[in-house]
Amino acid sequence: MPEENIDEIIQEILSEEKKVEEAPEEEVIPTEELYECPVCHHQVYEDAKFCPYCYAVFEEDVDYRNLIETLIKKLKFVIPLAQKLNVPLASVNENIKEAKKFATSDDYPSGYAHLQEAYYTVVKGIVDAYQQELEKYEVMMGLDTEIRDMYTRAKDYLDEWDLESFTKLFEKLTKKASEVSKDLKSYLDKLESVENALKIAKDFGIDTTKAEKVVDTSKDMADAKKYADAAKLLNEALLPIKDEIEAKMEPFLKMVKEEVMRSTYSGSSDAKTVIRLVRELKVYKDEGNLIKVLQKMDEISKEMSKQE
Repeated sequence: MPEENIDEIIQEILSEEKKVEEAPEEEVIPTEELYECPVCHHQVYEDAKFCPYCYAVFEEDVDYRNLIETLIKKLKFVIPLAQKLNVPLASVNENIKEAKKFATSDDYPSGYAHLQEAYYTVVKGIVDAYQQELEKYEVMMGLDTEIRDMYTRAKDYLDEWDLESFTKLFEKLTKKASEVSKDLKSYLDKLESVENALKIAKDFGIDTTKAEKVVDTSKDMADAKKYADAAKLLNEALLPIKDEIEAKMEPFLKMVKEEVMRSTYSGSSDAKTVIRLVRELKVYKDEGNLIKVLQKMDEISKEMSKQE
């Protein structure tokens, strides 16, 4: 197939001009005007008869009975939330009582006004309380992408006063944040113990280069927010230097044995603590817990220094 030259390509591009000109323009549908609700300050459509957030009425020709039923259902959901969050309900209860009085006389507009005031008050209190609770998780947004996504959506739900959606998501957010916090703490605790063990190993003249590479890899995992995987890797951080640790342990324990025998021969009871520590070291060695082995070696060394 012969290659097209530049002029032919240009001509083909220009030939599309007519098609572009003939293509129908996309119809732009005008959006309805929005204005601010004077009660809760949310944006509502200009032709709205009532606010879909706080249920303040803008026009009198609304179905008050239907709105009252709606608010009663919503109050049954939000009042237990308010009690759980210790939101004051004195004025809310008073407005509900007043609403019932007007309902018995079929004065639905007046009864609704009290019911709407009760609903607005309790929801505003719940939203304020939950905003404070949500702020606690803001610092965790950088720790996990799922937390960041849930936090953002939860904030949107709260801004929209969509408490049903918010409470469901907030429960998931709380659970996920707890898991991440637990994984992060586990990793940091493990990292501290491994780094302390490596310091002890160095003091015993052990080359820790291979183990430090494992620690560096775990830190990369932690930087990628994979705390559980990073902590799991640290459990194996000292395996690359297991032979070196055992090579140092043998002459160390021979020296300890000589000191214990000397102390026992001289009739001193100073060796009791050392013997206990050696017994603990054996348990950790049998378990393969190299971190604890190094810690016990360090404790034995310090105990023997005190007895000199």
